[in-house]
Amino acid sequence: MTGKQIFFGTKNGMCKVVDGSEFDVAKRTIAATKLTEGDMLLTVRVLEGEESLILRSDKEYFLRLEASEIPQKKKGAVGVRGMRLAAHEQMQEIYVLPPDEESVVTVKEKEVALQKLKNGSRDQKGTKIRV
Repeated sequence: MTGKQIFFGTKNGMCKVVDGSEFDVAKRTIAATKLTEGDMLLTVRVLEGEESLILRSDKEYFLRLEASEIPQKKKGAVGVRGMRLAAHEQMQEIYVLPPDEESVVTVKEKEVALQKLKNGSRDQKGTKIRV
């Protein structure tokens, strides 16, 4: 894992990138991330370089941002807010999209091309997909 960047995303919209060397330890098991009360790990992915992250809430808001906008943290950190969520709203899915890849998801029988979503920045609400 040394030399790799690992992305963590949670249901409460918290995101962080951890250097892979943090996991080069002598113990068999270690805590890879810290979660707040009621939060749950949603995505763990190894980043290759110039990926885009598409954050999708359960209220059908989408936020596209560059993975480089998520700051690198230590493995014991909670992270930073990736997407601003309303009360009782949670992240439903986090997509990691390589630069040359096209991906389409279906939202209530409507197809959404992820690469066509407008780029935003961290800690925004995102774009509501009308269905």
